[in-house]
Amino acid sequence: MFFCRRCIYFIQECILEVYEVLFTLYLLMIGVYIAARLRFFCFRHPIRCIRLLFSKRHDMQPADTDTYSPFRALTVALAGTLGVGNITGVAAAMLAGGPGALFWMWISALCTVSVKYAEVTLAVKTRIKYSAAAGKTEYRGGPMQYFSHVRGGSLAAAVFCVLCVAASLVQGNLIQTTAALSCLTSTFGLPLIPCTLLLCGIGAFLIFGGRKRISGFTSWMIPMMTAMYLVLGMTVILRNLSMLPAVFGEILRGAFSLRSTGVGGSIGCFLAMQHGCAKGVFSHEAGCGTAPISHAGAHTDDAGRQGLLGIVEVLVDTLLLCTVTGLVLLLSGTSKGTDTIGDGTVFTVCVLDAFSRWFGDGAAVLLSISIVFYAFATLICWSFYGSECVRTLLSRFGIRIQRIGIRGYLVVYAAVIFLGAFFAPSFLWGISDALTVSMTVCNTVMLLRLLPMVGLPWEPEIKTKKQCDAHRKAHFFHKIVKNRL
Repeated sequence: MFFCRRCIYFIQECILEVYEVLFTLYLLMIGVYIAARLRFFCFRHPIRCIRLLFSKRHDMQPADTDTYSPFRALTVALAGTLGVGNITGVAAAMLAGGPGALFWMWISALCTVSVKYAEVTLAVKTRIKYSAAAGKTEYRGGPMQYFSHVRGGSLAAAVFCVLCVAASLVQGNLIQTTAALSCLTSTFGLPLIPCTLLLCGIGAFLIFGGRKRISGFTSWMIPMMTAMYLVLGMTVILRNLSMLPAVFGEILRGAFSLRSTGVGGSIGCFLAMQHGCAKGVFSHEAGCGTAPISHAGAHTDDAGRQGLLGIVEVLVDTLLLCTVTGLVLLLSGTSKGTDTIGDGTVFTVCVLDAFSRWFGDGAAVLLSISIVFYAFATLICWSFYGSECVRTLLSRFGIRIQRIGIRGYLVVYAAVIFLGAFFAPSFLWGISDALTVSMTVCNTVMLLRLLPMVGLPWEPEIKTKKQCDAHRKAHFFHKIVKNRL
C-alpha cells in the first residue's frame, strides 16, 4: 500500500512539473511575440517611455467623475501581485533551482512586460462609462470588456468571469488569510479565532466600501510596506557591497551551469530555468487579466501611458522586490539547492533566517508584519476583481439584480475569510495554480486576436474595428510578408 501511494505521488509530481514547464514556455513565447509585434518599443525607446510615464497632462480629474488616479490604480494592481510570492516564492525558486533561478526570474519579467502593457492598454481603450451616485460617472472595464470586440468574445468573457470569481475566493481570499493567520499565530502568539474575526471585520469594512475605499487603503499601505521591506533588504546589500561581484557571478554560473544537480541528476541550468521562470510568471501574473480591471478605472485619457504603468508593475514586482530577496538569501548563505521539496513554511523560515542573521530576532517581527499587510491588501484587492466579474455576469438582468448579486458575493467573500483558518495551504495552492493558468490562457488567446488595437504609447488611439484593420494592413509584419510574396 505504501509503495502504491508513493507511485501515485510520483506520477502527480511529474504531471505538475510538465504542466508548469509547458505553461511557462507558452507564456514566454506569447510575451516575445507580442514584444516583437510592438517592435520592442520599451527596450528601444526607454527614455521616451520614461518621459511619457511622468507626463501628467491626461490626469486632470473633473468634478463629475467618480474615478481614481493612475497611481491608485497601480497600487491596487500591485496589491494583487505583491506579497507572499515575492518573499517565499523567491526562496522556493532558489532552493529548488539554485542561485541561477534568480536570473531566469529576471528573464521571465523582461519577456512578459509586453503582455502586461497590451492587456492594460486594451482595458483602458475599451472601458465603458457608467453612471454612479450623486450624478457622477465612473469607468469600468477589463478582459471581460475587450473580449466583446472579437467574435465569440461573449462566451470567453463569461468563462473568464467564472474563473476569476473562483480564483478570488481561493487565491485572493483563502490563501492570503491562511498566510496572514500563520504569521499572527506563530510569530506573535495570538489566538487563532480572534485573529480570524478581526481580519473578517476589517476586511468587510473595506470591501463593502467599493474600489474608492480599497484604492485609498492600498495607496498608502503598498508604498509603506514596500519601502520598509526595501530598507531592510538594501541595508543588508549595502553592508556587503564587496561580496556583490561574487554573488552575481554565482547567479550567472548557476543560470548556465551544465553540472548535474537536484533530483534525478538534472542539468543545473534547466532546473534554474524551470523554477526561475515559473516562479517569476506566477509572481507578477502578467497575462492573468486581473490587473487590467484595476487600471481600467483610472482617470486618464492616455491608454498608452497607463499601459506603461503596467510595465512598472512587473518591474517593481520582479526586478526590484524579488531581486532584493534573492540577493539577501545569497549574501546570507541560505539559498543552496536542495533535493527536498517542502511546503511554504520551509521557504518562509529560510527567508526569516536570512534576515535574522543581520537584524536578529526583530527581523521575524518585521517580516511577519510585511506578510500580514501584503496578504491583507491582496485579499481586499481580489474582492474588487471578483465583484466586477459578478457585475459582468449579471449585466443582462438589470442594475437592481447586479447590485443584489454583488452584495451577495461580498457577503460570501467576507464569510470565506473566516474559513481560511481551517484549510491546508498545499491543497489551496494546487487549485489556485489551475485557476491562474486557465485565466491566463483564456486572456492571452483573446489578447492575440486584439493585438492590432494596442499600438505604441505615442501612436494615435485605435478603438474601432475599421481603425484596427487599417493598422493591421500598415503593420511592418504585413509589409515583410507582402515583399516576400
